[in-house]
Amino acid sequence: MPRHDRRSLLPHFLAALYGLSIVYASLQPFGQWIAPEPATPFFLFGRWPARWLRFDTLANMLAYVPFGFFVALMPRQRSAWSRVSVAVAAGATLSFVLEALQMYLPPRDANAVDLFANTAGSAAGALLALLLLRSTRVRDAIRRRRERWFLPGRAGDLGLALLTVWLAVQINPGIPLFATVFDPTPQLGPLTPGLAVVPDLAATLVEAAHSALQVLGVGLFVALLMRERRQVGVAVVATVVVALLAKGIAAATLLKPAAWEHWLSPGVSTGVAAGALALPMFLYLPRPVQVATCAIALLSSLLSTLLAPDLLHARAPLSLFNWSYGHLLNFNGLTHTVLMLWPLAASAFLFALAGRPGWGEPE
Repeated sequence: MPRHDRRSLLPHFLAALYGLSIVYASLQPFGQWIAPEPATPFFLFGRWPARWLRFDTLANMLAYVPFGFFVALMPRQRSAWSRVSVAVAAGATLSFVLEALQMYLPPRDANAVDLFANTAGSAAGALLALLLLRSTRVRDAIRRRRERWFLPGRAGDLGLALLTVWLAVQINPGIPLFATVFDPTPQLGPLTPGLAVVPDLAATLVEAAHSALQVLGVGLFVALLMRERRQVGVAVVATVVVALLAKGIAAATLLKPAAWEHWLSPGVSTGVAAGALALPMFLYLPRPVQVATCAIALLSSLLSTLLAPDLLHARAPLSLFNWSYGHLLNFNGLTHTVLMLWPLAASAFLFALAGRPGWGEPE
């Protein structure tokens, strides 16, 4: 099998998408910009925080680890020191700019501790990237499978980056699998075991249609990234399993025990089952039909939430979680926004490729 472009742009796409996510999480809700008092010193020269939480510092470090990892993979034919330097410089610059902007956001607290933690996280991610690059066996195995299984070139890299983003945001257990909105059920009352909630038939139908369309759209998106049809079934099942594992582990770690009773609503479970039954009928249709069906399903799933404004505007159900740190608001807001924008990005990607004759067809 001929090798296509060995210079994969997947790390570049992932670094850009993750960087945008950091910007969003750091500056949301993008309102109430107020200039600091004239005598307020710049955050780097201000007083060291009298009280800082280890959890906040750890969260700031972990948030920048993937960014440093992806950036360190970007330079070509560079030394280890050069890769680490680029990753640390990129992380420090991004953190410095965001901390400076946070001085104008009253709900935020710009301080040097966050800057140092973010920079350290970028360095840790760069070191992890070096471990991967030094393992020739692992690196070559990843490259071979990338070339053998998925679309070649930059188109395949961008598609894989979008799929990675979708998988990453599944770690929010407050949003059901194959859904883009929070489950508003816990808003109806306290989380008490055995709590009886009268189901809303209209909301249940909207949830079911939304989840069914998401299953169909995401499944076809994965199928369209594969080079050969015989690999489609395994790839779709593997994607669902990975998403379930990520969400299940996150749910077991973050959710209160009583929240498990409301985690998977009847509408979502019914929709997932219906979408899973419909998906095999579309997997072996001609590629143009799959492209059109995938885009229609993803965009329809997004539009279906407009039929139930309560679902679309449901606030992050913080009562679901067993911890209440301020980072949870940013985490919920980020994952909710990414899941709402993902169908638009995936559809734009497919429409851009649809005009290229024979794209993705095996040679």
